[in-house]
Amino acid sequence: MDETAKEDFKQDFIKKTIVQQAQFEQWLKYFFFLNNELSEKWNFVYQDVFYTKFYELLTEGLIYANKVLESLQKGQNSNKLDWYSKLIEELNNIKSEFTEEEFDYIEYRRHNSCHIFQNKYEHIQENLQIRTERNGRKLQDINISLKKLISKHGSDKDIDVYINSKLQNKLTELYNVLTEIQKKN
Repeated sequence: MDETAKEDFKQDFIKKTIVQQAQFEQWLKYFFFLNNELSEKWNFVYQDVFYTKFYELLTEGLIYANKVLESLQKGQNSNKLDWYSKLIEELNNIKSEFTEEEFDYIEYRRHNSCHIFQNKYEHIQENLQIRTERNGRKLQDINISLKKLISKHGSDKDIDVYINSKLQNKLTELYNVLTEIQKKN
């Protein structure tokens, strides 16, 4: 590779990194906005989008944040290091507070809000193949888990209210802490 190509590659990588960090932070603002709106009043549309954002944050978002944190440890940006450290720490704490049934429900609601049809939870697939597992777990166990949670709370809305009550103060506090760290920058 010639020097010009190497420099172009390096510049593209730097630009991509900067853009992705800005996108991630903007995406988080949207997530925190939804949390704030739901703390004031339950809304079905906001709730569906919230589950999508929350599930993605606890899966892909945590993976991304950990990669950023790892690269920040080699640098000198202590504010950004603190910001990502606090984000990861609190998200891991929040994630650990959910039972397997509750997390199944969050994932299921995320899928319902992202896909028109929810066929991946069905035993008989469109191609007439029989599916018994989803992500290494028995579909029967997942279905029992979801039904158990709905029976326990009475309705989807009641589960939403319960999950929101578990999350809203923690997420609001996390937002405030992250904002304070960012102001120091």
